[in-house]
Amino acid sequence: MDALNISSEFSELLVALYTSTANPSGWRAMAGRFARSVGAHSCQIGIWSPKPGASQRLSWTDNYTPDMINAYQTVYYKQHPWVAWVRRIVPGSLVTGNVTTIAPHFMRSEIYNDYCRRLGIFHVIGAGVERKADGAFSIIGLHRDQKSGAFTDSHRRRLTSLMPHVRQALALRETIGHLNIERGALFSGLQSLKMGVSIVDMNGDLLFANATAEDLFRSQAQLSIRDGRMHLADLRKRHTLLKAINEAANVDSGQGAGAGGLLCVQLNDERKLWLRVCPLPESVFGESLRVPAAIVFSRHADAEPVALQQWLMRLYGLTRAEARLAEALANGHGLAECSARACVSINTTKTLAKRVYAKTGHHSRSKFVRDLLNNPFLAIETQAPGNSAA
Repeated sequence: MDALNISSEFSELLVALYTSTANPSGWRAMAGRFARSVGAHSCQIGIWSPKPGASQRLSWTDNYTPDMINAYQTVYYKQHPWVAWVRRIVPGSLVTGNVTTIAPHFMRSEIYNDYCRRLGIFHVIGAGVERKADGAFSIIGLHRDQKSGAFTDSHRRRLTSLMPHVRQALALRETIGHLNIERGALFSGLQSLKMGVSIVDMNGDLLFANATAEDLFRSQAQLSIRDGRMHLADLRKRHTLLKAINEAANVDSGQGAGAGGLLCVQLNDERKLWLRVCPLPESVFGESLRVPAAIVFSRHADAEPVALQQWLMRLYGLTRAEARLAEALANGHGLAECSARACVSINTTKTLAKRVYAKTGHHSRSKFVRDLLNNPFLAIETQAPGNSAA
Protein backbone atom coordinates (compact mmCIF):
# COMPACT_ATOMS: atom_id res chain seq x y z
CA MET A 1 0.00 0.00 0.00
CA ASP A 2 1.59 3.25 -1.16
CA ALA A 3 -0.47 5.67 0.93
CA LEU A 4 -1.88 5.68 4.41
CA ASN A 5 -5.60 5.06 4.54
CA ILE A 6 -6.82 8.35 6.02
CA SER A 7 -10.06 6.86 7.34
CA SER A 8 -8.46 4.02 9.27
CA GLU A 9 -4.71 3.47 9.41
CA PHE A 10 -3.68 7.12 9.60
CA SER A 11 -6.45 8.17 12.00
CA GLU A 12 -5.82 5.17 14.27
CA LEU A 13 -2.12 5.98 14.36
CA LEU A 14 -2.82 9.61 15.30
CA VAL A 15 -5.28 8.58 18.02
CA ALA A 16 -2.66 6.23 19.48
CA LEU A 17 0.00 8.95 19.25
CA TYR A 18 -1.95 11.62 21.10
CA THR A 19 -3.33 9.15 23.63
CA SER A 20 0.20 8.00 24.42
CA THR A 21 1.29 11.48 25.55
CA ALA A 22 -0.07 10.78 29.04
CA ASN A 23 0.73 7.07 29.02
CA PRO A 24 4.40 6.00 29.29
CA SER A 25 3.69 2.40 28.24
CA GLY A 26 1.62 3.60 25.28
CA TRP A 27 4.37 6.00 24.20
CA ARG A 28 6.91 3.17 24.43
CA ALA A 29 4.93 1.26 21.76
CA MET A 30 4.78 4.14 19.27
CA ALA A 31 8.14 3.35 17.65
CA GLY A 32 6.81 0.01 16.44
CA ARG A 33 3.69 1.62 15.02
CA PHE A 34 5.73 4.26 13.20
CA ALA A 35 8.03 1.60 11.78
CA ARG A 36 5.12 -0.39 10.38
CA SER A 37 3.46 2.71 8.91
CA VAL A 38 6.61 3.83 7.07
CA GLY A 39 7.80 0.45 5.83
CA ALA A 40 10.65 0.15 8.34
CA HIS A 41 11.44 -2.72 10.64
CA SER A 42 13.36 -0.64 13.19
CA CYS A 43 12.65 2.75 14.78
CA GLN A 44 13.92 4.92 17.58
CA ILE A 45 12.50 8.20 18.89
CA GLY A 46 14.53 10.25 21.31
CA ILE A 47 16.25 13.44 22.30
CA TRP A 48 19.81 13.85 21.07
CA SER A 49 22.09 16.03 23.19
CA PRO A 50 25.61 17.24 22.47
CA LYS A 51 26.42 16.58 26.12
CA PRO A 52 27.81 13.05 26.65
CA GLY A 53 25.30 10.84 28.42
CA ALA A 54 22.46 13.39 28.22
CA SER A 55 20.65 11.88 25.21
CA GLN A 56 17.38 10.05 25.92
CA ARG A 57 15.54 7.19 24.22
CA LEU A 58 11.80 7.82 24.41
CA SER A 59 10.50 4.95 22.28
CA TRP A 60 12.16 2.10 20.39
CA THR A 61 11.36 -1.13 18.59
CA ASP A 62 11.99 -4.54 20.11
CA ASN A 63 15.28 -5.08 18.28
CA TYR A 64 16.78 -2.60 20.76
CA THR A 65 17.13 -5.20 23.49
CA PRO A 66 18.39 -4.22 26.95
CA ASP A 67 21.77 -5.75 26.07
CA MET A 68 22.03 -3.67 22.88
CA ILE A 69 20.96 -0.47 24.67
CA ASN A 70 23.51 -1.11 27.40
CA ALA A 71 26.24 -1.82 24.83
CA TYR A 72 25.53 1.50 23.12
CA GLN A 73 25.53 3.47 26.37
CA THR A 74 28.74 1.90 27.68
CA VAL A 75 30.78 1.37 24.50
CA TYR A 76 29.42 2.63 21.22
CA TYR A 77 28.22 6.02 22.41
CA LYS A 78 31.88 7.10 22.45
CA GLN A 79 32.23 6.23 18.74
CA HIS A 80 28.91 7.89 17.87
CA PRO A 81 29.05 7.78 14.03
CA TRP A 82 25.71 9.58 13.73
CA VAL A 83 26.88 12.97 15.05
CA ALA A 84 27.51 14.45 11.60
CA TRP A 85 24.10 13.23 10.44
CA VAL A 86 22.27 14.55 13.46
CA ARG A 87 23.84 17.97 13.09
CA ARG A 88 22.59 18.14 9.50
CA ILE A 89 18.99 17.52 10.51
CA VAL A 90 16.82 20.62 10.38
CA PRO A 91 13.55 20.38 12.34
CA GLY A 92 10.80 19.32 9.97
CA SER A 93 13.19 17.99 7.32
CA LEU A 94 14.35 14.48 6.47
CA VAL A 95 17.84 13.07 5.93
CA THR A 96 17.97 9.78 4.03
CA GLY A 97 20.76 7.46 3.01
CA ASN A 98 22.53 4.34 4.22
CA VAL A 99 25.45 3.41 6.44
CA THR A 100 27.94 3.64 3.58
CA THR A 101 27.46 7.41 3.52
CA ILE A 102 28.40 7.85 7.18
CA ALA A 103 32.16 7.48 6.93
CA PRO A 104 34.75 5.73 4.75
CA HIS A 105 35.13 2.03 5.57
CA PHE A 106 32.28 2.27 8.11
CA MET A 107 31.04 -1.21 7.19
CA ARG A 108 34.35 -2.63 8.43
CA SER A 109 34.07 -0.88 11.79
CA GLU A 110 33.29 -2.53 15.12
CA ILE A 111 30.16 -0.46 15.71
CA TYR A 112 28.68 -1.48 12.38
CA ASN A 113 29.41 -5.20 12.72
CA ASP A 114 28.65 -5.57 16.43
CA TYR A 115 25.86 -3.00 16.72
CA CYS A 116 24.23 -1.68 13.52
CA ARG A 117 24.23 -4.95 11.62
CA ARG A 118 22.80 -6.84 14.61
CA LEU A 119 20.00 -4.28 14.77
CA GLY A 120 19.39 -4.49 11.03
CA ILE A 121 20.37 -0.86 10.46
CA PHE A 122 21.54 -0.16 6.91
CA HIS A 123 19.08 2.16 5.14
CA VAL A 124 18.07 5.14 7.27
CA ILE A 125 15.57 8.01 7.37
CA GLY A 126 16.36 10.59 10.03
CA ALA A 127 13.82 13.29 10.84
CA GLY A 128 14.38 16.32 13.02
CA VAL A 129 11.38 17.10 15.21
CA GLU A 130 12.19 20.11 17.38
CA ARG A 131 15.35 21.93 18.46
CA LYS A 132 15.67 22.89 22.12
CA ALA A 133 17.30 25.93 23.70
CA ASP A 134 20.15 23.91 25.23
CA GLY A 135 21.28 22.60 21.85
CA ALA A 136 19.51 19.27 22.13
CA PHE A 137 16.66 18.31 19.83
CA SER A 138 14.18 15.53 19.38
CA ILE A 139 14.65 13.17 16.44
CA ILE A 140 13.10 10.07 14.95
CA GLY A 141 15.14 7.47 13.09
CA LEU A 142 13.72 4.65 10.96
CA HIS A 143 15.79 1.80 9.52
CA ARG A 144 15.69 -1.04 7.02
CA ASP A 145 18.22 -3.82 6.60
CA GLN A 146 20.32 -4.08 3.45
CA LYS A 147 18.28 -6.79 1.72
CA SER A 148 15.01 -4.84 2.17
CA GLY A 149 16.21 -2.03 -0.07
CA ALA A 150 16.21 1.72 0.33
CA PHE A 151 13.30 3.81 1.53
CA THR A 152 11.11 5.05 -1.31
CA ASP A 153 9.58 8.45 -2.00
CA SER A 154 6.30 7.03 -0.75
CA HIS A 155 7.90 6.15 2.61
CA ARG A 156 9.34 9.63 2.91
CA ARG A 157 5.96 11.23 2.15
CA ARG A 158 4.33 9.15 4.84
CA LEU A 159 6.86 10.22 7.44
CA THR A 160 6.64 13.87 6.35
CA SER A 161 2.85 13.81 6.86
CA LEU A 162 3.35 12.47 10.38
CA MET A 163 6.00 14.94 11.53
CA PRO A 164 3.70 17.85 12.63
CA HIS A 165 1.76 15.40 14.81
CA VAL A 166 4.94 13.92 16.30
CA ARG A 167 6.10 17.45 17.17
CA GLN A 168 2.83 18.29 18.92
CA ALA A 169 2.71 14.95 20.73
CA LEU A 170 6.25 15.37 22.05
CA ALA A 171 5.43 18.88 23.27
CA LEU A 172 2.29 17.57 25.03
CA ARG A 173 4.25 14.70 26.53
CA GLU A 174 6.82 17.10 27.95
CA THR A 175 4.15 19.43 29.36
CA ILE A 176 2.22 16.58 30.97
CA GLY A 177 5.44 15.19 32.37
CA HIS A 178 6.27 18.50 34.05
CA LEU A 179 2.75 18.73 35.49
CA ASN A 180 3.00 15.20 36.89
CA ILE A 181 6.32 16.06 38.51
CA GLU A 182 4.87 19.24 40.02
CA ARG A 183 1.81 17.39 41.32
CA GLY A 184 4.00 14.65 42.72
CA ALA A 185 6.12 17.24 44.52
CA LEU A 186 2.97 18.94 45.84
CA PHE A 187 1.54 15.69 47.20
CA SER A 188 4.93 14.90 48.73
CA GLY A 189 4.94 18.30 50.41
CA LEU A 190 1.42 17.76 51.79
CA GLN A 191 2.51 14.40 53.17
CA SER A 192 5.32 16.04 55.13
CA LEU A 193 3.09 18.54 56.95
CA LYS A 194 2.45 18.03 60.65
CA MET A 195 -1.18 19.11 60.30
CA GLY A 196 -3.87 16.97 58.71
CA VAL A 197 -4.50 17.66 55.02
CA SER A 198 -7.43 16.09 53.18
CA ILE A 199 -8.67 16.71 49.64
CA VAL A 200 -12.37 15.99 49.12
CA ASP A 201 -14.88 16.45 46.32
CA MET A 202 -17.97 18.64 46.67
CA ASN A 203 -19.85 15.85 48.45
CA GLY A 204 -17.09 15.25 50.99
CA ASP A 205 -15.80 12.03 49.35
CA LEU A 206 -12.15 11.60 50.24
CA LEU A 207 -9.69 11.93 47.33
CA PHE A 208 -6.46 12.27 49.30
CA ALA A 209 -5.33 12.34 52.94
CA ASN A 210 -1.82 12.79 54.26
CA ALA A 211 -0.46 10.60 57.06
CA THR A 212 -1.37 13.13 59.78
CA ALA A 213 -4.99 13.27 58.62
CA GLU A 214 -5.22 9.49 58.51
CA ASP A 215 -3.92 9.33 62.10
CA LEU A 216 -6.57 11.87 63.14
CA PHE A 217 -9.34 9.82 61.51
CA ARG A 218 -8.22 6.72 63.42
CA SER A 219 -7.47 8.32 66.79
CA GLN A 220 -10.93 9.64 67.72
CA ALA A 221 -14.60 9.09 66.87
CA GLN A 222 -15.83 12.61 66.16
CA LEU A 223 -14.14 12.99 62.76
CA SER A 224 -13.77 9.91 60.57
CA ILE A 225 -14.11 8.54 57.06
CA ARG A 226 -17.32 6.56 56.61
CA ASP A 227 -18.07 4.86 53.29
CA GLY A 228 -15.31 6.91 51.73
CA ARG A 229 -16.78 10.25 52.90
CA MET A 230 -15.60 12.72 55.55
CA HIS A 231 -17.98 12.29 58.50
CA LEU A 232 -18.60 14.26 61.70
CA ALA A 233 -20.51 12.56 64.53
CA ASP A 234 -22.20 15.86 65.46
CA LEU A 235 -25.10 16.08 62.97
CA ARG A 236 -25.34 19.89 62.98
CA LYS A 237 -21.62 20.35 62.44
CA ARG A 238 -21.65 17.60 59.84
CA HIS A 239 -24.10 19.66 57.79
CA THR A 240 -21.96 22.79 58.36
CA LEU A 241 -18.83 20.97 57.22
CA LEU A 242 -20.43 19.55 54.09
CA LYS A 243 -21.91 22.95 53.22
CA ALA A 244 -18.48 24.60 53.59
CA ILE A 245 -16.88 21.86 51.46
CA ASN A 246 -19.51 22.22 48.74
CA GLU A 247 -19.12 26.01 48.64
CA ALA A 248 -15.32 25.82 48.56
CA ALA A 249 -15.30 23.15 45.84
CA ASN A 250 -17.56 25.23 43.61
CA VAL A 251 -15.79 28.59 43.94
CA ASP A 252 -13.95 28.22 40.63
CA SER A 253 -17.13 27.26 38.79
CA GLY A 254 -18.92 30.38 39.99
CA GLN A 255 -21.61 28.28 41.70
CA GLY A 256 -20.17 28.51 45.19
CA ALA A 257 -21.52 31.13 47.56
CA GLY A 258 -18.49 31.22 49.84
CA ALA A 259 -14.94 30.07 50.34
CA GLY A 260 -15.24 27.40 53.01
CA GLY A 261 -14.88 28.18 56.70
CA LEU A 262 -13.44 27.25 60.08
CA LEU A 263 -15.01 24.73 62.47
CA CYS A 264 -14.14 23.72 66.01
CA VAL A 265 -15.00 20.13 66.95
CA GLN A 266 -15.12 19.20 70.65
CA LEU A 267 -13.44 15.81 70.99
CA ASN A 268 -13.87 15.55 74.78
CA ASP A 269 -13.92 17.84 77.81
CA GLU A 270 -10.30 18.82 77.28
CA ARG A 271 -9.51 18.46 73.57
CA LYS A 272 -10.68 20.29 70.46
CA LEU A 273 -10.04 19.77 66.78
CA TRP A 274 -9.85 22.68 64.36
CA LEU A 275 -10.94 22.19 60.73
CA ARG A 276 -10.22 24.77 58.06
CA VAL A 277 -12.01 24.29 54.68
CA CYS A 278 -10.50 26.11 51.69
CA PRO A 279 -11.03 26.16 47.92
CA LEU A 280 -8.64 24.04 45.85
CA PRO A 281 -8.16 25.85 42.53
CA GLU A 282 -8.54 23.62 39.51
CA SER A 283 -5.27 25.02 38.17
CA VAL A 284 -3.36 23.30 40.98
CA PHE A 285 -4.20 19.75 39.90
CA GLY A 286 -5.86 20.27 36.50
CA GLU A 287 -7.17 17.09 34.93
CA SER A 288 -5.69 14.83 37.60
CA LEU A 289 -8.71 15.42 39.88
CA ARG A 290 -11.41 15.74 37.18
CA VAL A 291 -13.96 16.94 39.78
CA PRO A 292 -14.41 20.18 41.77
CA ALA A 293 -12.56 19.73 45.07
CA ALA A 294 -11.79 21.41 48.38
CA ILE A 295 -8.91 21.03 50.80
CA VAL A 296 -9.48 20.53 54.54
CA PHE A 297 -6.75 21.31 57.07
CA SER A 298 -7.09 19.82 60.54
CA ARG A 299 -5.16 19.85 63.80
CA HIS A 300 -5.73 19.55 67.52
CA ALA A 301 -6.29 22.88 69.29
CA ASP A 302 -3.71 21.91 71.90
CA ALA A 303 -1.03 21.04 69.35
CA GLU A 304 2.22 22.84 69.88
CA PRO A 305 1.85 26.26 68.25
CA VAL A 306 4.30 27.38 65.63
CA ALA A 307 5.44 30.98 65.57
CA LEU A 308 4.30 32.97 62.55
CA GLN A 309 7.88 33.81 61.60
CA GLN A 310 8.76 30.10 61.52
CA TRP A 311 5.77 29.37 59.27
CA LEU A 312 6.76 32.15 56.92
CA MET A 313 10.29 30.81 56.70
CA ARG A 314 9.02 27.27 56.01
CA LEU A 315 6.33 28.15 53.51
CA TYR A 316 8.10 30.80 51.47
CA GLY A 317 11.79 30.20 52.11
CA LEU A 318 12.20 33.59 53.78
CA THR A 319 15.26 34.49 55.80
CA ARG A 320 14.74 35.33 59.46
CA ALA A 321 14.99 39.08 58.71
CA GLU A 322 12.50 38.77 55.84
CA ALA A 323 10.08 36.75 57.97
CA ARG A 324 10.34 39.33 60.77
CA LEU A 325 9.45 42.11 58.33
CA ALA A 326 6.63 40.07 56.77
CA GLU A 327 5.08 39.45 60.18
CA ALA A 328 5.28 43.17 61.03
CA LEU A 329 3.64 44.10 57.72
CA ALA A 330 0.86 41.56 58.33
CA ASN A 331 0.26 43.13 61.74
CA GLY A 332 -0.29 46.55 60.16
CA HIS A 333 3.09 48.21 60.74
CA GLY A 334 4.38 50.53 58.03
CA LEU A 335 7.79 50.40 56.39
CA ALA A 336 9.01 53.48 58.25
CA GLU A 337 8.03 51.98 61.59
CA CYS A 338 9.67 48.66 60.67
CA SER A 339 12.82 50.54 59.66
CA ALA A 340 12.96 52.41 62.96
CA ARG A 341 12.40 49.22 64.99
CA ALA A 342 15.16 47.39 63.16
CA CYS A 343 17.51 50.41 63.31
CA VAL A 344 18.15 50.28 59.55
CA SER A 345 17.58 52.80 56.76
CA ILE A 346 14.24 53.01 54.99
CA ASN A 347 15.96 52.00 51.74
CA THR A 348 17.23 48.82 53.35
CA THR A 349 13.72 48.04 54.58
CA LYS A 350 12.25 48.71 51.12
CA THR A 351 14.80 46.37 49.54
CA LEU A 352 13.96 43.70 52.11
CA ALA A 353 10.24 44.17 51.41
CA LYS A 354 10.81 43.73 47.67
CA ARG A 355 12.55 40.41 48.37
CA VAL A 356 9.60 39.33 50.52
CA TYR A 357 7.12 40.19 47.78
CA ALA A 358 9.22 38.42 45.13
CA LYS A 359 9.56 35.21 47.15
CA THR A 360 5.83 35.13 47.90
CA GLY A 361 4.80 35.94 44.33
CA HIS A 362 3.50 39.49 44.84
CA HIS A 363 4.23 42.98 43.61
CA SER A 364 2.69 45.11 46.34
CA ARG A 365 2.26 45.17 50.09
CA SER A 366 -1.56 45.15 49.95
CA LYS A 367 -1.75 41.96 47.88
CA PHE A 368 0.93 40.28 49.99
CA VAL A 369 -0.85 41.07 53.27
CA ARG A 370 -4.24 40.01 51.87
CA ASP A 371 -2.92 36.66 50.68
CA LEU A 372 -0.96 36.14 53.87
CA LEU A 373 -4.04 36.66 56.03
CA ASN A 374 -6.05 34.29 53.78
CA ASN A 375 -3.36 31.60 53.69
CA PRO A 376 -5.01 28.40 54.97
CA PHE A 377 -1.80 27.11 56.54
CA LEU A 378 -1.46 30.23 58.65
CA ALA A 379 -5.17 30.67 59.34
CA ILE A 380 -5.35 27.61 61.59
CA GLU A 381 -2.49 28.90 63.69
CA THR A 382 -3.67 32.50 63.98
CA GLN A 383 -7.50 32.21 63.93
CA ALA A 384 -9.02 33.02 67.29
CA PRO A 385 -11.40 30.40 68.72
CA GLY A 386 -14.12 32.98 69.02
CA ASN A 387 -14.24 33.31 65.23
CA SER A 388 -15.29 29.73 64.65
CA ALA A 389 -17.87 29.10 61.95
CA ALA A 390 -19.69 26.63 64.12
